[in-house]
Amino acid sequence: MRDVVCECQYSGYGFHVIHDSRGAIFLRGSYEEADVDTGVKEMQLTRRWFLSPEMTKSEIVQTVFKCVMTSMEHRCREWFRYRSKAVFGPHFDVDALWDICADGKFDRRK
Repeated sequence: MRDVVCECQYSGYGFHVIHDSRGAIFLRGSYEEADVDTGVKEMQLTRRWFLSPEMTKSEIVQTVFKCVMTSMEHRCREWFRYRSKAVFGPHFDVDALWDICADGKFDRRK
């Protein structure tokens, strides 16, 4: 898996295959970028992507690609602002979002 992941490149990203304490195998991407809140440039990490020992080479490469695509969407959601707020931010609590839905706060045409 590491050999296949090492063959993948995306500008500014590093990719890492990690074994956790339970023996699970994960892919994780990293890149350097300013923190959206502090402005301090630091290493950022993507979410962990499960890798199964049964995966084909194509599935591994597609997972690396998905890692990048999801990371780019995450970054876009963090940096996009409406009236100075990250209204599409990726870090909102799911129960708080549920409350918005339950309160019927939808933007609809009449």
